[in-house]
Amino acid sequence: MASAENVPGQIMVKFKPDVISLPRGMKAAGVSAVAVKASSVQALNTEFDVYEIKKLYTKTLAIRPDWTDLDNQYVLIFPDNESVNAVASAYAKNSNVIFAEPVSIVHAFATNPNDPYFSGGFQYGLTNIQAPAAWDRTTGSSGTLIAVLDTGINYNHPDLSSKVNLTDAYDFVNDDNDPLDDYGHGTGVSGVIAAATNNAIGIAGTNWQATILPIKVLDSSGDGTITDINEGIAWVRAKGVDVINMSFGQYSASPTLQQSCLDAYNDGIVLVAAAGNGNVDWATYPAYYSTVIAVAAVDENDERSLWSGTDPTTWRRQASNYGDWISVCAPGSSICSTNMGGGYSVGNDGTSFAAPFVAGVAGLIKAISPSLSNQQIINKITSEADNIDSLNPGFEGELGKRLNAYLAVAGIVATISSPTAGSYVKGDVGISGTASGWDFTNYVLEARQNTTLILTIESSVISIESATLGTWDTTGLNGEYTLHLQVFGTGGGSEETSVAVILDNTVPTAEITSPTAGQTIDGQTIIVGTANDNYFSNYILEYGVGASPTSFERISRSYVAVLGGALATWETTGLDGSYTIKLSVYDQAGASTTNSRQVTIANTAEPTKEAKAQAGLPLAYALPNPFSTTSEISFNYTLEGNFATKIYLLDISGNLIWQKSYAAGINGGKSGANNPSWNGVVLFGTTVKNGVYIFQIVADNKAIARGKLIVLK
Repeated sequence: MASAENVPGQIMVKFKPDVISLPRGMKAAGVSAVAVKASSVQALNTEFDVYEIKKLYTKTLAIRPDWTDLDNQYVLIFPDNESVNAVASAYAKNSNVIFAEPVSIVHAFATNPNDPYFSGGFQYGLTNIQAPAAWDRTTGSSGTLIAVLDTGINYNHPDLSSKVNLTDAYDFVNDDNDPLDDYGHGTGVSGVIAAATNNAIGIAGTNWQATILPIKVLDSSGDGTITDINEGIAWVRAKGVDVINMSFGQYSASPTLQQSCLDAYNDGIVLVAAAGNGNVDWATYPAYYSTVIAVAAVDENDERSLWSGTDPTTWRRQASNYGDWISVCAPGSSICSTNMGGGYSVGNDGTSFAAPFVAGVAGLIKAISPSLSNQQIINKITSEADNIDSLNPGFEGELGKRLNAYLAVAGIVATISSPTAGSYVKGDVGISGTASGWDFTNYVLEARQNTTLILTIESSVISIESATLGTWDTTGLNGEYTLHLQVFGTGGGSEETSVAVILDNTVPTAEITSPTAGQTIDGQTIIVGTANDNYFSNYILEYGVGASPTSFERISRSYVAVLGGALATWETTGLDGSYTIKLSVYDQAGASTTNSRQVTIANTAEPTKEAKAQAGLPLAYALPNPFSTTSEISFNYTLEGNFATKIYLLDISGNLIWQKSYAAGINGGKSGANNPSWNGVVLFGTTVKNGVYIFQIVADNKAIARGKLIVLK
């Protein structure tokens, strides 16, 4: 397995709010100029000789100060002889730190061109993905903004100069507004995506009209840091891009990069990344993340790309990476594109040059169907593609399908979105999904058991887009079944999809056999019975006061079925009178059965009047703490038995400002864990003021726990 490459002497750290701050207006400063409020963090800075601190995302936060999840993140710089993994580990263990990780290095996933310069237009890739047929439907829109995070771009290139947004471009490597390419990789990638087309010069781009937003995050060697990548993603999020192309990666996961990709995905952006050229099935990042389209490379014959030379990371012959995590593949051998010198090169190899085909098609889909979500666009790209497994023996299911721009832009689509695979369902099941496409004629939705047709649920000539395909009455059926959807097109082709579900139309069994109805009990009582189902989920045992309780307290919850055995032990010491025990059993399909018993508690023994703290916690603690009064706070403590209990809250001078009493057996005075809440209103009806307060837990007139509460509004 390849190990991560890290920048020596640097880690990324996210501190909790108000732990650290730079002088106003500064992006970086020496440690002596930085306000570090936590002594434990100061000690770590001293231990590892941290001499400079840089704040991340300053440019993005200036545009979007409401993106507070990006705040409080810094790069700490220390001597190169320190182990970055050891330093990151030490900071990660500190209670003032949310996360800490090394600043790892990503590499451009491209091989060096192995053919002489060729000024021409041999672009088999566009033909293989049926781009000309897609262009009959759309050539894109200039309003589609595709960010290219790479080595920059030659924005003076005659085939790119009219396609670039330089107003919002940025160079995070050199921290300036000039994303000029000094390596060539980004210029080649950009040409595949959106070279000016139908202009009588050079090459055609996959997307004729889209606008490129160049973001330089890789240096003149094709390498870049995770911090620059993360800042680049945040920047283009703020600029409202539609698609991000990332023709780079590394063989180690980065939590911050994963979060950056998730944030971009949640903003509705389509993320595309190269899968890598190491001739291995190892995950590469960011391509491996579920929010990103991972792109492998194939040659002009739709066979997995093999290139001359060796990958310096793996020392294997260079070839496209593969694996069941690959989303889709696209041409990546001998790709003709724009070069840094202002001309054209035909020998571009690598998954770096496969990914931009996908990014360009994502832009075409966005142009023709602006209302589609990013996930819908991803689904079109990955499902409306050509299966080339037969051409790649030994790699079946490990290259994804080969990109088909024509089907992705139009074609036919068959998806079942609900119920999801493996779902437990019952009764009338509404089946949702999509059966559509410009080539659509009709669809058939069936229920099958194994391969046997059980029922045709729906057959229709009406196309469906993310809506109900049909409703299936499953009454009386139990076990595993398959929903099968087939969508037909005018050309005679079809798309199909299947989802396996589990039917559970049998209600759970809930039975309390001991204690019996009306039985008198005391002390610790074992409750015996049955909580079971063919597709069991969990059961809950509760008790309430009287024959018709208005509320219940939990005795226990279990995820293990019980057949005529002990369900739980109930501590009744301290309780007295009539109570109801209730057993609720739930199955995976959401059905439930309830059984109740009314009993009488007559305790003769005195309860032990003490409470024990939960392991590893103070005697009592409050959450959240500090408390802002915008919501409720809970006081958390554990009692050994059921006691009449009080909570007293006093200010720092010892004045009582709030108190609450809890009867034995209810939350606040019950055996086990308690977490009664308070809304911040004091005895006099006003909201508690800022300050430090002391709270005390009293059970049976004996102080048994206390804690400190800070109020910050």
